[in-house]
This record gives sequence, structure tokens and C-alpha cells, in this order.
Amino acid sequence: MIRTYAKSPQRRCAFLAVLSYCLRRYALLGRFCVSPAVMGSLLVRFGFLAACAARSPVVFVLPKSASRLVRNYNARFLAYPLLALSLGLSGCAVDSAARLYAQQNDAAQARQEAEVQSAKPDSKGVYLGLIRKMQLQGLYFASLAHLDAYEQQYGIAPDEQRLRADAFRETRQADAADATYRKLLSTSEAAAAWHGLGLLAAQSGNYIAAVPSFVAASKREPINPVMLSDLGYALLRSGDTNGARVPLAQAAELAPDNRKIISNLTLLLVVTGEGVKASAVMDKAKLTPEARAAIYRLADSIKTSLAPAAGAAQSVKVTQPSETVQNSRSRAQASQTQARTIRPLPANATDLRTNRFESMLDRFGAGG
Repeated sequence: MIRTYAKSPQRRCAFLAVLSYCLRRYALLGRFCVSPAVMGSLLVRFGFLAACAARSPVVFVLPKSASRLVRNYNARFLAYPLLALSLGLSGCAVDSAARLYAQQNDAAQARQEAEVQSAKPDSKGVYLGLIRKMQLQGLYFASLAHLDAYEQQYGIAPDEQRLRADAFRETRQADAADATYRKLLSTSEAAAAWHGLGLLAAQSGNYIAAVPSFVAASKREPINPVMLSDLGYALLRSGDTNGARVPLAQAAELAPDNRKIISNLTLLLVVTGEGVKASAVMDKAKLTPEARAAIYRLADSIKTSLAPAAGAAQSVKVTQPSETVQNSRSRAQASQTQARTIRPLPANATDLRTNRFESMLDRFGAGG
């Protein structure tokens, strides 16, 4: 306990005021987790001037808030305790501050390394996500450049090769796209690769060759509405309207908000002469007048392309009874072969698909 040598009450009050100010300053510094060494050095900075000899007067140079209380007083008190506190603690202030700084620096560096390590696994996915977004915006040439940069940094991967093949296809590099897709047929991207091969064939107008690729893709992803819709469209363009019904109906139910898929379904209805249902579907999907006009134009084009094949099949059926008995068997075989080419599905399968499709359209048109 510190004993004061101040003889008068006024000087005792001055000493108590100084001591109270110091304690308040200690408490304030303690709230901010300042080390005792730093507090000791701050006490010296606040103006504690140690006496050179014991029991000699010590003059406190205080901030204005405390100096108002002791404006005209000099306190005499035992100087050794505060002298030991200020000089002893301030003597190790440099070492303690350096140690504290080193600890904080190490902790910050450890946090930074942990953040970098945690970000590394996601950086590949983020980069591929950006490339996918570029392709959705139609920037396929730019995506090829970024795919080259991706391979240099992360290497070759199936999902990256799929994006590369799609970019080749959209930039009309058919040979490169075909080769890249075929490399993916035995990987986790096999469904997308078969779908891409079908799109390549359809892009060149060969819808008959596109059908097997779309079938292989939809078998691997049976609930993918885009693959089902493309399969139905390829069947429709190749003349198999009955075969196109089921995949187009499935795609419409799986993705009722996809206007491209709904347009393909409407196209089938117009081609097969189901105008009332086609109008109901277009009204349900709120297709624009421009989209409806495009559907009707494409339907007329498909009807025109399918008319010669239907006429040839009808002529075969009409002329067959007038043939001689000797040539009837050969003509019958030829007509059966041609009928299989035009109508590959058996009658019972056709009826089954038609009935299922009709019930789906009734629900769709009624808003169910």
C-alpha cells in the first residue's frame, strides 16, 4: 500500500486524484487487451517523471482532465512503488510488444494459408461454371480460349471436354466435335456425348442418323426433357410421327415451362392435323404470334417433305392386287419392306402410344 507524505488535506486530495486517474486509465486499457508492458510504457508517456532520490517531490504532468483537480498542488509521496512499476514494466515493453506482434503475424499467416487451401478445390468448379455461363450467352469462340487456359492450369477432365465438344459444334467444327464426343462415350459424360453426336447429325440435316444417338442419350438419362424433346423432333422430321408422340409428350410433362419443348409438341399436333389441341397448348404456354407463325410454317414444310413418301406407300398398296400370280409373292415382299421403312412401329405399339398421348394432352389442355 502506498503511503503519502503529504501533510495537508489539500495535497492528500491531489494525490488521490492522481491515483484515481491512473486507475481509470488502467481499466480503460484493460478493456482493449493491452499487455502490462505496453501499459507501463504508456504510464511513462503520460508524464510520470521519477524522482532521482527517495522522498523527493514528484511532479505529475497530467492531461487536462486530471490537471484541473491538482492545478495548484505538488504532491509529496513515496516514489519507489510507482518508479518500480513504470520503469520495471517499461523495461520489457519492447520484448513483449515484439513477441505479441510475432504471434499476431503467425496467426494471420495461418488463417491466410487455410483460406487458400480451402479455396483450391472450388476454383476448378468456379472456372467451369464461368465457361458454361459464357456458352449460354453464345460466346463459344471465347469459351474455347478459356478452355485452353483451364487445361493448362488444371489438366483435361470429362466435363471440360464436353464443353469443348459443344463449343466445336456451335462454331461449325464438325470433325473436331465428333472426335471429342466419341472420346467421351466411355466416361461419365456418355449421355451428353451421345446427345452431341445426335445434334451434329441433325445439324447437317440427317435426322434419320440422329435418332440412334438421341435414343442412346435418353436411355442413359431417361428423365432429361431436352434429350427426349430432341429425340421426338428427330423422329418427327424423319417421318415417324407416331414414334415422336411419346418422347415429346414426356418432355412436355417434365418441363412444362420450356417453350422450345412446348413448341416441338405443338409442331407435332399441327403436322398430324390436331389443330384444336395445338391451339390449346399454345394458349397454355402463352406463345407469341411470331412463335405460332413459325410453328405453322415449319409444319407446312414437314408436311410437304412427308407427302412423297406417303404417296409412294399408297401407290404400292393400290397396284399390288393387279399383279399376276407369278409376281405376287415378290411384289408383296417388296411392299412389306417399304412399309417397314415408312412405318417402323407395329400397329399395337402405335395404338398404345397414341392412347397414352391423348390422355396426356387432355390433362395438359385442361391445366392439370
